Amino acid sequence: MDNKPENHILEVMKQAKVSLTINSIADLAAMHRVTASKYLAVLEAKGLVSRRDVGKAKLYFIKGRRME
Repeated sequence: MDNKPENHILEVMKQAKVSLTINSIADLAAMHRVTASKYLAVLEAKGLVSRRDVGKAKLYFIKGRRME
């Protein structure tokens, strides 16, 4: 497996059956929430993931694979 945090986050997200919060992604990827947030912003800027704001929560999903 590639050791890049971005790729690790994408793998975690590919295995998920639902959209994930930053905290969920951080827990599943075994990294700090701030680190996960940083790399999610990078992935979003690259167009690989999308975000849906639901109240205060930010739900992330792989682009083209929107889930509830």
